[in-house]
Amino acid sequence: MRIRLAEAPDIQAAARLWRERVALLQQSDPSLRLLPDAVALWSEAAQKWIGDTNIRFLVGEKRGALVGFAVVGIAPGKPGRQPQSRGVLLEMAVDLHDTHRGLSDQLLAQATRWLRESGVALLEIEAPARCPVEGAFWRARGARPRSECLWLPL
Repeated sequence: MRIRLAEAPDIQAAARLWRERVALLQQSDPSLRLLPDAVALWSEAAQKWIGDTNIRFLVGEKRGALVGFAVVGIAPGKPGRQPQSRGVLLEMAVDLHDTHRGLSDQLLAQATRWLRESGVALLEIEAPARCPVEGAFWRARGARPRSECLWLPL
């Protein structure tokens, strides 16, 4: 497995992995709805992430094929509170059609290394409420709840 920085030619494969993850999440959460041009919009954002110095877009490659990715960014903390900056997991997905032992951990290790080198000591993760496997993945790595994000239909 090779972990490296994403490049423009990686976006199409990363968008496919992102779309497959969303499709899986939609099976347990009908409130997760995509726009008709969601993949194009995501790809446009991914292109910007590649050139943003406050974002690290990493991909995992196996035998020349992109099999996973993680995108983390640095965001300001809330005014008057610690920490003054925080890492934010923007996106993460792995190929669901094959096993890639340790891929998520390798992507996370590279991402957290960059965050630490950038002076960031906290990573904020938005784990889907209706996907217990993802929540278990993060808790097994030491993540713990800090707040609860609620959606209020208006």
